[in-house]
Amino acid sequence: MSIRLVQLAWRNLWRNPRRTFISVTAIALGYAMLLLFACLLHGLSRQMIDNGTRMGLSHMQVHAPDYYPDRSLHHTLGGRTGTELDGLLTALTTQPQVLAAAPRVYGYGLVSGADHSAGADLLGIDPTREQQISRFHTRLTSGRFLNPQATDGANEVVLGEKLASTIAVEPGSEIILLTQAADGSMGNDLYTVVGILRTGSEAIDRNTVLMPLAASQELLSLTANRIHEIGVLTTTADMASAVAGRLESQLGGTLPIRVRAWPELSPALADYVQMSEGSNTFLFAVVFLVAIIGVMNTMLMAVFERTRECGVLMALGLRPMSMTLLIVLEASLLAGVSVALGVGLGGPLVWYLQTYGLDLRTVMGELSMAGVVLDPIWYGQHDFPTYLRAALGLALVAVVSALYPAIRAARFRPVEAMRRV
Repeated sequence: MSIRLVQLAWRNLWRNPRRTFISVTAIALGYAMLLLFACLLHGLSRQMIDNGTRMGLSHMQVHAPDYYPDRSLHHTLGGRTGTELDGLLTALTTQPQVLAAAPRVYGYGLVSGADHSAGADLLGIDPTREQQISRFHTRLTSGRFLNPQATDGANEVVLGEKLASTIAVEPGSEIILLTQAADGSMGNDLYTVVGILRTGSEAIDRNTVLMPLAASQELLSLTANRIHEIGVLTTTADMASAVAGRLESQLGGTLPIRVRAWPELSPALADYVQMSEGSNTFLFAVVFLVAIIGVMNTMLMAVFERTRECGVLMALGLRPMSMTLLIVLEASLLAGVSVALGVGLGGPLVWYLQTYGLDLRTVMGELSMAGVVLDPIWYGQHDFPTYLRAALGLALVAVVSALYPAIRAARFRPVEAMRRV
């Protein structure tokens, strides 16, 4: 390809500036819109994953093989004899791409205030470790979180907001927990409410009682080395499935375990994320359709208007292949200018979405999808692979759209073409 041919293609592109400007503007606006929506949709999917996994789900969960999904009280890691917890936590946190791990104990019981009672899910946690993998401690509406420095078995709890409202308690109130313990006895004790939790999730806010790990084990008659689950935080949520498979194969030889990543633990969340990211396909189709119409129209009109000129060029020795290449080059330059203008138009909007986001508080209340509460400010996030696919797709569409006009021009007979006015 000679530089002369590129110069000629660039000059030809602007011989009818109005038509070229209209085509460039239409394609550029389409590309800018694609950048905008790709940024928003990627931000939404990242927010859903982050909010969903950092409110109790975690990126991965380690269980006994028969624990999930029934969640029997008796199916603890290591069976009825339990496991060496510190060693297991160390083995997990020293793995590549694992940031933190936290043990949990689950139970179900009756929680009673002075005048009201309700069923509740009991979640025993290590306050220090749990704060590394979840954000419960950031969602308190009153009171404080569980004290990491409290003595083992400290009788303090944090209640979900709606549960606290149902049984009419507040920080400082005392409650009684009654449950079926692992040894068949009835576990019961008196606890002090130290905080009220509001996550926006109906399941958590209406049913959850957070309590220290040792206190929950004592209430449920579980020894200190018996836990139901270890929540694991990985470097990014996207690698959770791969890391889960590796951990299960590496640690499964010494301890019977199952490691499940968040897409398996919450299929509804995974489906919503996939649907959100798949919405780009529809947007791609719209933008590419605009590009096809714009490029083909521009190139066809250019060929019809320059029929005589094409005949002269071919008579002077321009080969049919070079004529085809000339028209394709014009279309490619048209696409390149459109993409550059689209970046110029969409770039500031993408920056604004990432920095300030869209404040939805004035147009809607609390929104949840797949059981995940979304933040009221919708922040965008760069999706460079989508940006690049869109740019390359537009370039390909431009070339393909120009093939028909280019082949038509290449088939001109110089004598006949020069006779046209």
